[in-house]
This record gives sequence, C-alpha cells and structure tokens, in this order.
Amino acid sequence: PFPPTFFCTDAVVVQGGHILLIRRGAAPGKGLWALPGGFLNQQETTEDCCVRELREETKIKVPEIVLRKSITAKELFDAPDRSLRGRTLTHAFLIELDGGDGSLPKVKGSDDADRAKWFKLSEIENMSEEIFEDHAHIIFSLIGKSKK
Repeated sequence: PFPPTFFCTDAVVVQGGHILLIRRGAAPGKGLWALPGGFLNQQETTEDCCVRELREETKIKVPEIVLRKSITAKELFDAPDRSLRGRTLTHAFLIELDGGDGSLPKVKGSDDADRAKWFKLSEIENMSEEIFEDHAHIIFSLIGKSKK
C-alpha cells in the first residue's frame, strides 16, 4: 500500500586535503563522479553497508578496522527529490584517514564503479556538472562536521 523507499549509504573518505570518488559505470549517472556507496542489505547496519560498498567499489588498501575507527561524523540525507531512482535516503559517513607519510592509499575501480580516484578537495567546487546527484552537497555538509 506504500510506494517503495530505498536506503543506501555513502562514504566521504578524506585524507590530506583529498577526497576519494568513483566514476559510475552504469545508469543513472553513468560516467559521473560519485561517492562510493550503495544499497543497504536487509541484514546489515548502515556502517557495515558503508564499509562494504567502499571496499567493493574502490579496493582501498586500508584495513577495515582502520576505516571503521576513522569515522568521525555521519548524517542522513533524505530530501524527497534527491535521486532520480525514486525516494532514496542515504546515510553518509565521514571517514578521515590519517595523513601518515603523505601518500594516498591505492585504489582501483571495481564492482559497479569503472574508476576510483583521489581528487583535491579544492577541485570539487568546480566539478558540479561532473558530480552525481547531490553528492557535492553531501561532501560539503560532512566536511563541515569534521572533527580534525
């Protein structure tokens, strides 16, 4: 009796002034840059979904325990018209990785991402036409909540 509502998660992974994005390999938004993320499975928490999707789509060379301990903020994005896929809510997690030696973790597009790449955060403001749906808004909202 109710129209479907979809629930997904997104990972806002930052390190040393850079952010990790994936290029979407399928519609909607094929070819656009997006946050790593995806739909929630029935038997997982939103944090589990976020970490699973991040690892599936980017093959990021960071241990799972480090990713989980690096979560510093989270926020629900639920604007009714935020997605072309219909009523879709996303719980986004800010993952702030330690800068370490200054090198960024290796990543590789996988699953439904045809590419994964680190961008300078300063580049995001000029990429509005190249970024999927409201992902730039999600990035800036969570970066504003940064505890580092």
